Amino acid sequence: MNALQEYPDQNGVTRHQVAKQTGIANTTLANAVKETKPLSGQTVKVITAVAQALGKTPGQGLDDLIELDEDNSK
Repeated sequence: MNALQEYPDQNGVTRHQVAKQTGIANTTLANAVKETKPLSGQTVKVITAVAQALGKTPGQGLDDLIELDEDNSK
């Protein structure tokens, strides 16, 4: 599973909730969570929106995403 999809899921937040809370387009999020889109290809806008929806700073969100992505790669 894509780390950007898994991260909000683990924290009980849906993609729709991220879009609604942050104003980022749902289609932008849908494209970001495609299996073929690596974490390294994500935009600051998307990572910031996900972190914000989870009550974290963009740096904390990125750190969590990197850790999750590395765990998924094992």
